[in-house]
Amino acid sequence: MSHEKRPQKDMAKSKTVFVCSECGNESSKWLGRCPACNSWNTFYEQKVVETSSKDKNRPRVSAAPQSLNSYKAQETIRTSTGFNELDRVLGGGLVKGSLILLGGEPGIGKSTLILQICDKVKGEGKVLYVSGEESAEQIKLRADRLGIKNDDILFLGETNIEVVNEAIININPKLVIIDSIQTMYSEDITAAAGSVSQVREITRTSYESL
Repeated sequence: MSHEKRPQKDMAKSKTVFVCSECGNESSKWLGRCPACNSWNTFYEQKVVETSSKDKNRPRVSAAPQSLNSYKAQETIRTSTGFNELDRVLGGGLVKGSLILLGGEPGIGKSTLILQICDKVKGEGKVLYVSGEESAEQIKLRADRLGIKNDDILFLGETNIEVVNEAIININPKLVIIDSIQTMYSEDITAAAGSVSQVREITRTSYESL
């Protein structure tokens, strides 16, 4: 009695790498000291999903280079933040589809500034304020101190970036604020929130959902 051999399906395989939480350097094995930044005991285990052989064998679409003069330059439409100095730093204001990282020491007023920006774009569309650090009550108290009463500002207290991205797609806001990126995490990454791998993955997926 003969048995017919069934073809095996291509499946995505996962492997383990070790990533430095300080600089993002990757290694196939755990190291006590990172050779890139010389930090000690910073490597953590992370699973990486490899693409299947079916995806690897898929033909790539090639793009032919074209003359730069053949393209027509268009002036980028920008939205003013309401602050002349900030607009100047941003090259004239906020660009649709852009991603901006606002950095600074704790307590210097980042959250206050971005809440004021949310109010300045009043009439432009919905604004989604995502907070992983403060509650809605804390944000509302700050808004009251600033005299901000804007029905277009929507609040979401969440740290799961998959949930945040789903809200972005459903609401389609004019502006999205994530305060802060270091509190967010992705279920696809085993590293802790705030690590280099988490911040890199979250930034990529957030940009793709815009």
